Amino acid sequence: MRQKQRLLPPSVVRFVMTVVHHTRRLEPFDRAMTLAAQAFTSIVPVVIAASTVIPANDSGRLGRWVAKALSVPEATRSALSGALPDDTNQATTFSVLSLLIVLLSATSFSRALTRMYAKVWLVRGPGWRSPWRWIAAMVAIAACTVALRAVQRAASGDAGWLVAAVLLTAVVNALLWTWVPSVLLAGEVRWRLLAPGGLLMGLASVAIYFAGRIYIPSAMEYADSHFGELGVAFTAIGWLFSVAFVLIIASVVGAVIVSQPGPSGRFLAGDATPPSAYTTPAGGSLIRDE
Repeated sequence: MRQKQRLLPPSVVRFVMTVVHHTRRLEPFDRAMTLAAQAFTSIVPVVIAASTVIPANDSGRLGRWVAKALSVPEATRSALSGALPDDTNQATTFSVLSLLIVLLSATSFSRALTRMYAKVWLVRGPGWRSPWRWIAAMVAIAACTVALRAVQRAASGDAGWLVAAVLLTAVVNALLWTWVPSVLLAGEVRWRLLAPGGLLMGLASVAIYFAGRIYIPSAMEYADSHFGELGVAFTAIGWLFSVAFVLIIASVVGAVIVSQPGPSGRFLAGDATPPSAYTTPAGGSLIRDE
């Protein structure tokens, strides 16, 4: 047993134990389900509404473009196509009105995201002092989702362009998930502390992209053929749950990385002060709770 324990340096053991402890403290399964449900009722409508201003390359029908972007099965696309207008004037009216309504009602996702980040970093958060931050974060996430999805679809037929799209996906998501918590927490956590978590999420987004290419089309087809539109909705929520869970883990690991003692932690943190609850006292018990 002693020989096996020596295979792992004490610093690695402390790091893993710290990540596990703070992941459990966040109740990741419950929190990921909350984020997934809020995203489904907030971000997805924003994506659909925002997509109506983007002309489809093949037929000009907005419903078909949105269905393709969301990987909706063929059998279900007719319902979505009928729900969205085809006329240009109607589409413009639809997009403006729907965006205004959705932006006002969809801040629940941003608030849930703020609570998650506040618990990760052990801060209080800005509360209702700056509600514009919720809208800004939600619009940024929806815009990046639509733009990256369009780039990925355009590059899917060429290996060189696919590599470029994958790199762009990693870079955009790394910047996005560094900027989003900084905005939602109103600068209470310095961007240098948030950058490792954002970088991890950027790298994870590449794996999410390839996993989605394999899983989503077949899962959507199966759900649609067996359960109809309700099955498609549940499949989408399940996929969003997975993405939210990865986001939570990336945020916790990023916080632990910048809080570790040693030159690497000091280099990443710079002059910013990480939360003391993420450090492990020498010879003491594992990290206090908030």
